[in-house]
Amino acid sequence: MSSAPIPWKHLRNILVLFAPLWVGSAFLFGIGGLGIAILSSDRWSARQPLVLRDEANGAVERLGRFSSQTELKAAQETILELAQNPEVVGAALRQLGPVDGGMDPSYPSAKEVDEIAKEYVNVVAPQGREFGNTEVVYLSVEAETQERAGEFCRVLLDNLTSHLREVRRIRADSVIVELTHARDLARQKLDSALSRMRDVELQVGADLGELRNLNDAISGDGANRRSMHEIERELQTAELEMRRLESLYQLLLAGSQNARTLLISGDELLSSQPSLQRLKDGLIDAQIEASRLASIYTTEHPRRRAAITTEREIEHLMLAEARGALRAMEPTLKLSTERVRLLREQHSDLSDKLTRLAGVRTSYSKLDSEIRALTDHLARAEDALSKAQASRSAALSTNLLSELGPPQVSDAPEGMSGSMTTLGSMVAGLVFGLGTVFLVAPGPTGPTFGRRLGDYLTGRRSTDPGNHPPGQRPAEGVPPTGVERRRR
Repeated sequence: MSSAPIPWKHLRNILVLFAPLWVGSAFLFGIGGLGIAILSSDRWSARQPLVLRDEANGAVERLGRFSSQTELKAAQETILELAQNPEVVGAALRQLGPVDGGMDPSYPSAKEVDEIAKEYVNVVAPQGREFGNTEVVYLSVEAETQERAGEFCRVLLDNLTSHLREVRRIRADSVIVELTHARDLARQKLDSALSRMRDVELQVGADLGELRNLNDAISGDGANRRSMHEIERELQTAELEMRRLESLYQLLLAGSQNARTLLISGDELLSSQPSLQRLKDGLIDAQIEASRLASIYTTEHPRRRAAITTEREIEHLMLAEARGALRAMEPTLKLSTERVRLLREQHSDLSDKLTRLAGVRTSYSKLDSEIRALTDHLARAEDALSKAQASRSAALSTNLLSELGPPQVSDAPEGMSGSMTTLGSMVAGLVFGLGTVFLVAPGPTGPTFGRRLGDYLTGRRSTDPGNHPPGQRPAEGVPPTGVERRRR
């Protein structure tokens, strides 16, 4: 069952009765708000729009844009850390000077620098966005006056760009030291490999071209190999000629002792001796004629005796011609033998030389590959070093932060004004006083038996009707309730 509503007349009486409580509460809270407004000072804000770009060195094709959102976010967070760095803020405050314009050598203190850096300096993205979504950021500061806020923003930006330039220089110096060490180490290794290759090339000497041809996989045969092939062909031809001459010499040697041995030789051997060839043909004809006459005449017949005499004369001529051919052939045979010997020596020398070059080729090829790799590594190290040096030079003369106009100073102080603070404090005191009144004030008479509003939380009182037996009067000294008075 719901309770009856509280009448408005009772509320008015309660408010009038307890007016000192809620009016005093509102007054005290208003006094406190006024004190806060008087003691606190107004602060003005200034914002400097900035655009951040990446270093163009090594990334000209991107025209200074960041390659990823992660890199942009990291760069903007770095700007935030540098802007709130006590060294940057302290340098800006020292350059700006105290608020009263005096000369204080101890200004600013470390506590003031930390407080201003944490509370009144910030770097934010436009329109409440997160870092990494846009390249534009705002450098936000707060100060005691409009002029000081704008000047503080400009001075802080100058110190921020200077400190950022110093950070870039320190980073570039560190990279340059590392790259210089890498370049020097690569150059040292390259010099060592070139020294070893020089020793190998000096050992090879005049055959260096042949060694390089052997090392080059796509090249043809070298001069030594081509010479050896030609010598092999000449040696084969010379050996065949020498064997032919030796066979002819042996034939002539046998023919110089017995002319009939020349009859069984082929025409190819005697082709170089036309006189012996003619005598051989004549001897054969004489033998044929003597055989024919032997079948007709006796040995005493003049014709047969003439045929035998002719045959013997031809044999004597052949023996003499064979001895003469032997003496004439000895120099030719000697020259042929000497030519074969020289060709064999040349072939052996070239073969030994190619064998020696083949033994050196493995180490030379390894050295050549090592030198090429070290040369490429040195070129890359020098290119990276030149870029780092260019980055250091750019760090001393260029800024990655660019201004998008002058600082934007607010037209009104930040936060609530003094009157709003006082009014808000009075409203808070009024609410507090009214709440206290409704907690301690008694409720209206009637079905609730005159209970206070707070009694709804603690339950019925001993003096409430119904807490004593029926027909029994309440205890002496207990004033009757309004219902009992009406009943009487």
